[in-house]
Amino acid sequence: MSEWGIALIAAGPVISGGIVTGFFVWKAGHRQAVAAGPQGRRGQPR
Repeated sequence: MSEWGIALIAAGPVISGGIVTGFFVWKAGHRQAVAAGPQGRRGQPR
C-alpha cells in the first residue's frame, strides 16, 4: 500500500471525529441560543 493510502486510512478517524464533535458543539450552541432568546428580547421595547 502506498504512503497516500496509509495517510488516508490514518486521517479517516480524525476527520470523522472532528465532524461528529463539531455537530454536537453546533447542537449545544443552537440549544443555548434558543434558550437565551427570550432573555435577549426582555429589555427591548415593543
